Amino acid sequence: MSIQLVNRQTGQPVPLRRLARVAARAVRRLRLRVRGTLAVTFVDDRTMQRINRRFLRHRGLTDVVSFRYDGEPIAGEILVAPAAARRYARAHGLTYADELARYVVHGLLHWAGHDDRTAAQQRRMRKLEDRLLTP
Repeated sequence: MSIQLVNRQTGQPVPLRRLARVAARAVRRLRLRVRGTLAVTFVDDRTMQRINRRFLRHRGLTDVVSFRYDGEPIAGEILVAPAAARRYARAHGLTYADELARYVVHGLLHWAGHDDRTAAQQRRMRKLEDRLLTP
């Protein structure tokens, strides 16, 4: 599987090269063997709210949305809201770049079938994120 990162927003800087390395490392560690391209697209808050409402039937902003497709050439899409990462990082004393990397990995895990609806699932997913984010 190849990963394509695209920045479609202008509000926040996005370190595409670093995030591409993070995503590629996570794909290797998860041993994902899928044909096609996984698109990771960085979008503004307004676009993310629209996608969240239209496809997930949720109101408001979310930070990451993943879509998995059956077939080639596109295996799926992960949409990330950098402004949400910036706000969360500031509120919790984290670096923006690290939080943005976590969002990419989080989206990848959702794409791979992991869920975080329950507290136990959230803890498992957080541990897996931590492991995948460790160089």
